[in-house]
Amino acid sequence: MKFLKLSLAASVALGAFSTASFAQPLEDAIKGIDVSGYLRYRYNDDRYDANGFNKDSVANSNATHRWKAVADFKAPVADNVAFNFGILYNNESQNVNHGNGVELDPDNQPGVITPGISNGEGSGKDGSFGVSTFNAVITPDSTATTVIIGKQRLATPVTNAGDDDRGTGILALNSDLEGFTFAAGAFDSWSIDDLAAYDNALGVNFQGYKTGGNDGVAITKPLYALAGIYGVDTAYGHFSAQLWGFYIQDAVDALGVGELAWNNATFDVALQYALAKLDNSDSSILGALHPTSNGAGTASIQGVPTNRANISEANDLFVINLGADFAQEYNVPLDVKLGWVTNFQDGTAVTLNDDGTIFKYAGAIWWQNNATAISTSALLPRGVAGFGSEQEISVFYGAIGYSMVDSRLRIGLDYVWGNNEVTAGNATIKDTDFQEITPRISWKHNKNLTISGYYAYLMTDRPDSYQGNTFDDETRARARVEVKYSF
Repeated sequence: MKFLKLSLAASVALGAFSTASFAQPLEDAIKGIDVSGYLRYRYNDDRYDANGFNKDSVANSNATHRWKAVADFKAPVADNVAFNFGILYNNESQNVNHGNGVELDPDNQPGVITPGISNGEGSGKDGSFGVSTFNAVITPDSTATTVIIGKQRLATPVTNAGDDDRGTGILALNSDLEGFTFAAGAFDSWSIDDLAAYDNALGVNFQGYKTGGNDGVAITKPLYALAGIYGVDTAYGHFSAQLWGFYIQDAVDALGVGELAWNNATFDVALQYALAKLDNSDSSILGALHPTSNGAGTASIQGVPTNRANISEANDLFVINLGADFAQEYNVPLDVKLGWVTNFQDGTAVTLNDDGTIFKYAGAIWWQNNATAISTSALLPRGVAGFGSEQEISVFYGAIGYSMVDSRLRIGLDYVWGNNEVTAGNATIKDTDFQEITPRISWKHNKNLTISGYYAYLMTDRPDSYQGNTFDDETRARARVEVKYSF
């Protein structure tokens, strides 16, 4: 038998030709694949006066350009199986700061702020680019069931309802019973987009938590979810209800979220309630996400060192929202909503992400900031006292909007008044009043392109416990311009 010896280059070429016979034209390869997503640009301009209630504060401005691109590819169903693949580019780090400079790479030049100097190549940091979703969707013929296996979005009441929060695992949905949808999910790793902003600031590594540089933070503790959703149309309007339950190992012992809602052509009412019992033991991952002022692991309770978090274990949140839209029934392009937010337990940490959750608010910046010290997230920094403290919030809000030019132009105004009182024992640690006024405008240029913006102005009264001449009431404002093209 005679063997033919081939060079390495020839072998590679021969292999390429042998597999090319299975190739097909691009038009045929992508036939039937649906593509959806959006391109978005945001400019945020934040201004502060007496930042941190310090009238001598010098950190009084911050400005960022932000770009985001999302593309989702959905393959056609073949033998009851389809594949989804998504890509994401997200630049949340280009800080221009009005030319005043930002801190350079902390690994190379910690604490260095040079006017006119920023991080990254070209105009700001390039941000992150990668695979956002990659999963298989199974839809058996014999049942109204969908099973999603792989990397997918966490579209739950306690996470961002958009495209940022993701998990890797399995989610099953069933709608065999008319009017009902049941869901069950298990994820062995997951991420919350807002944690990325605190990646470098945390500076800790421990079991169950991974820092990822510009890519953000991943939690590697299992997350489990169960849900039941019901909806029915009647002569009196549409009634709906949903109930969700969550468990996260070494973080959340139990978390439940419920909603009762009704709406018709003009009016809508929603009652929302969430109750959470956090795991605040020494083994909890919350200890590193919410360290004491001296850092994780340095606090003590009755003289015993502990890794416990600077956060309350018992949390809840109650929201009542009333709304009306007079366009359809009365041909008046006016919409309004009123609401109240409060809690009855020690704290308000009942979600994983403040943004895009099920809860209905008005305003733009009164939550998730150090001035009001209000946040619904169990993971994000809170700015309130921890061990033994109790937090009580009461927030009233209202919003009005008016549409014109064939409903393409909408102008609106949000108003929020609230109070956050933090106590420990019989002592009041913080008693903060605040108001936010936010005018809004949006223009729908066509079915794909929308231009919008707002100017949010937040006035926060100085807490009673602050004394001395260096303290003053804090005000902060954010101007945002957004251009979004959806496809």
